[in-house]
Amino acid sequence: VLAGEWKLVSWNEAEPVAQVYIAFTSAGTFEIYQQVYTLNYEYYSGDFKVSGDIVTGTYADGSNWACGYKYKVEGSQLMLYSQEDVSIASVYEKCSIPEEIKTEATTTRSGDVVPFL
Repeated sequence: VLAGEWKLVSWNEAEPVAQVYIAFTSAGTFEIYQQVYTLNYEYYSGDFKVSGDIVTGTYADGSNWACGYKYKVEGSQLMLYSQEDVSIASVYEKCSIPEEIKTEATTTRSGDVVPFL
């Protein structure tokens, strides 16, 4: 159910200030393309695990996501709720990540910039 390509459409019930795409595969890998702090898209990848309704991940450089996320898929929407002291709710819609974003994205070490998951 989590597998697929998704685009961020809501961040804490507001329009997001960043462009973020994420792809989860059925093989347990993910790719993130985000345009947050720069004009260019940045690229992150790694592995994720699902335990019940919680998803956690590890970036390709071996560092873990800042937290786990409770997730729920309803129709064409994916809701992620960060498991932090102050939870952040993000809503993604199923989409196809544009090829031009995939080809222009630059690889960024996970420690350089905090992903906008």
